[in-house]
Parts: sequence; structure tokens; C-alpha cells
Amino acid sequence: MPEDYDGDKAADLTVWRPTEGNWYLLPSTGGLSIRSWGLQGDRPAPADYDGDGRADLAIFRPSLGTWFIQISPFVVENFGSSLDFPVPKDYDGDGKADLATFHRLLGVWNIKPSGGGDMFQVQWGQNGDIPVPADYDGDGKADIAIWRPRDGNWYILFSSGGFRITQWGLSGDIPAVADYDGDEFADLAIWRPNEGNWYILFSSGGLLVTQWGLPNDRPVPADYNGDGTADLAVWRPGDGTWYILFGK
Repeated sequence: MPEDYDGDKAADLTVWRPTEGNWYLLPSTGGLSIRSWGLQGDRPAPADYDGDGRADLAIFRPSLGTWFIQISPFVVENFGSSLDFPVPKDYDGDGKADLATFHRLLGVWNIKPSGGGDMFQVQWGQNGDIPVPADYDGDGKADIAIWRPRDGNWYILFSSGGFRITQWGLSGDIPAVADYDGDEFADLAIWRPNEGNWYILFSSGGLLVTQWGLPNDRPVPADYNGDGTADLAVWRPGDGTWYILFGK
């Protein structure tokens, strides 16, 4: 769950431990911070909910359909169900993350804009799809999107209008969308565990295939050095080590 928790434009190493409900934050500016926020069974949902340029600790509790967000004042809000998956992003372009959920069985998105207005619902996806919301058209708003493992297709519903379907990936891959070329457009990317290879299709054109990681690693791409481009990175559960390949 790498996010920029200290506001220096660089992602911080972060681990949330479900058995404890503790967050272990290692800021890029230095110093270790341990914070308690959440319970076992919760789903972490960190994002910048108040628009101050720093990610906030947040969890979604499926058993209650409730969000718990650590901002001042604390936010506790019922929005979702036990079958929903949290997908907080800035869908309305106001600089704040919106409460949003994706129903993995029905493929239904529910989004509550932080900028005001009514909650809206969008049918986009099917059972088994993986939500991959991001700003794919560079308009400053997150787009509703899913990656379908069984056919390797990306289905993107642009906030600016229209949609796109692109085949990129194979069954067994893990989507790893991020802005790898620094043009403020999210790039289609997958990480292939059995190879340890990254396959990136740049929005600016061209592609990249790079080996980085081992089969049991977890991809955690983010901008760790604050240069405006996402870095290839994996977290290794076996020893708790982060391996980061800086883009610049």
C-alpha cells in the first residue's frame, strides 16, 4: 500500500498488518511510524480524502459496510456491503479521494463524490474482474476500469466520454497500472509472476518488458523517488523486503 503519507511527492513504504490492525510507515523523509487503525477482516483503503496532499489511513469494514478514515475530524460512514471492494480515487477531479466500491460479483460501481452531488452507480464489469481505476485520459479524474483475467482485456470507461478495450496480459498475470513515463496518463501494465516480468504499454507509445521480481512477490509500483514516474517494485512476503528499481 505505498502512498505519499508525508506530502513530499514520493511514495512511502507501508505495511498494514491485519492480525494487529497496525500500520507500519517508513516515510521517504526518514523515521518509522506505527499507527493502529483497523481490525482483522478490514480492507485497507488509504488515499488523500481531504485534499492536503498526503494520504490518509483508512479501512473499509465489509462486515458493516463502513468506512473509517483517519482525518480531522474522523470520518465514519456507511457506504457499501460485505461483497464490495473499496476503490477510492478522485473521480470528480476536486483533488480529494471519493468513497467508492466495486461489487466483484455483479460488476457494479458505487461512487460518492467528495465534491458534492448524489451517489451514482455504474455497471462496468463482470464476476471475476479486477478493478483498476486510474486517470487514463489525463483529465485529472479517475476513470472506471477493470482488467479481465480470463481474456487479458482492459475495459476502460473514460470520465471524458467513450470507452476503450485493449488486450494486454494473460490469465495469471497481476495488473500493475501506474504512470511509468511521467505524462500524467496511467499506463497499462501487468506483472507476470511465473516469469517475474513486467509488461508495460505506455500511453505515450511503445512498450517495455523488464524482469524484476520472483514468483511469490507482490507488485507495488509507485513513485518512490518523487521524479514524477512510477518505479518498478515488488514486496517479498517471505522476508518482508522491498525491491525497487528506480526509473530515473
